[in-house]
Amino acid sequence: MTQVAIRQSGGATIISLPKVILNTLHLQVGSTLELTLENNKIILSPINQELSLEDLLVGSPQSALRLNEEDQQWLNMPARGKEV
Repeated sequence: MTQVAIRQSGGATIISLPKVILNTLHLQVGSTLELTLENNKIILSPINQELSLEDLLVGSPQSALRLNEEDQQWLNMPARGKEV
């Protein structure tokens, strides 16, 4: 069990989540959590947001996003069945 303190920062009341908790739940600054109260307990649950293709590719190296010659040949191949 981990204990955290409630602090004041500017006009906000905050708690800090330990890095091990963030890493375990794959959370980062900006992640959205659902806050619920059950039996006088605060429960924070990650909200799994659907990511767009742009979100998924934002960290990819530009070289991985370019079509190479093999990719271009595959795209130019004629259809071989009923896929079109």
